Amino acid sequence: MNVEQSIESLVSIGITTKNRWQDLELTLNILIKCNLDRKVSILIYDDGSDQPCPFHWEKLPLNIQLKRFDESKGYIVRRNQLAEAIETKYYLSLDDDSFPVAGSLSEALTYAQSHENDLFCLAFPIYNPVLGKHQSRSLQSQPYQVRSFIGCGHLIHRSRFLELGGYREELTHQGEEMEIAARALQKGYRCYHFPNLQIHHTASNQGRNWYRMDYYGARNKILWNDWFIPPEQRTIKQCRTMLSFIILAARVRRWGPIEGIMAAFSSISKYNHCRYSMSKDIYQSWQTFPHS
Repeated sequence: MNVEQSIESLVSIGITTKNRWQDLELTLNILIKCNLDRKVSILIYDDGSDQPCPFHWEKLPLNIQLKRFDESKGYIVRRNQLAEAIETKYYLSLDDDSFPVAGSLSEALTYAQSHENDLFCLAFPIYNPVLGKHQSRSLQSQPYQVRSFIGCGHLIHRSRFLELGGYREELTHQGEEMEIAARALQKGYRCYHFPNLQIHHTASNQGRNWYRMDYYGARNKILWNDWFIPPEQRTIKQCRTMLSFIILAARVRRWGPIEGIMAAFSSISKYNHCRYSMSKDIYQSWQTFPHS
């Protein structure tokens, strides 16, 4: 298959946004500079922004569809809805403040097509120029298997994503990528890091809700352990995870991690239906992979 001639039939771009129109405008203008095929569909879901879009997105030389929702339900819900709405085989998921800056989407698609039998997701190297650090760094020059991927820039095999039921909306915020990647692995699907498409993510820590980050970070890590760690290793893993978050709470002097731990253990029985414990062999193999 000639990917260059049929890129618009293979991939669509999905973006979620809320109250960050300036970031979104910058991202779209950079996509124009990327010489993206103008036939490639870009679906943008606005999760209940306070104000309508202030710029004329419909006049940009891109194939954009913007859908606004009055009620905010969170980016996990909206990303699931985007996956259902998109009609192409692959779904390139971006944040409203992330965009490709180097490499080739066509090459990424060619690699994805060459791993048709087992590919679930392609992760990419992600660099934050605002903070001056990598969120995910390439460890090799060639693609390699990883545990998971980062939400601000990845390529999903859409039908397999839907087959697995999409992201767990029970998580509310954070950790959804690692959760679905663990389920995918047990189905025989794999995540690969593809070094030849560089993503920039311009998020800063200014205005970040640290309580929300701390709370859901701890809660969802405890839940992930319960859902996927082999039973014979679960207790020791939970103890280590709790200790790490207690130390974090003491160091930063915030109570969010402690409250997240308590919330996780109080809801474990409620989420028994989410438990898909890995076998010891699969878990041992999973531990050898880089994170993303």
